[in-house]
Amino acid sequence: MKFSLTQGQEISAFGLQRILNKVVSSRSDIKTDGFGLETCRNMVNLMDKDGNGQLGLVEFKTLWDKIQKFLKIYKKNDLDQSGTMSSTEMRVAVEEAGFHLNNQLSQIIVSRYSDLDNLTLDFDNFVSCLIRLEAIFKMFYSLPKDGDGAIELNLNQWLSLVMG
Repeated sequence: MKFSLTQGQEISAFGLQRILNKVVSSRSDIKTDGFGLETCRNMVNLMDKDGNGQLGLVEFKTLWDKIQKFLKIYKKNDLDQSGTMSSTEMRVAVEEAGFHLNNQLSQIIVSRYSDLDNLTLDFDNFVSCLIRLEAIFKMFYSLPKDGDGAIELNLNQWLSLVMG
């Protein structure tokens, strides 16, 4: 699959969605319903350094590398090679991606991102989960702390965290 983004060009969440869905639709080794617009918006928001709501070449390359890393983790932890991950496989994969969560948070993530009928997770939901976790962790670490692992949020900070 070839696409080009040259210096000076930028890509919106809509364009990112088109590109990612073309790429994943050509793969038979992973299951996916395709990337939703909300997931693509979250990716753009996470990677957009200049705040213009679009990704430039460098930002897109960084995101692309991140997605490739997530794909390797996903495939490695899809132990039965079903193209999806079980909730157990997902917990290990999330940890391997660098997010150390307690049991309660892991259960919340499973209930939010998996197919509730069989508790499996497809690739786009896995990426969506990791992008959201990264954004939340990034926000947490950017806020002032007093060293005890707790933060205080005003209303605007909280809204930015949950709406971001």
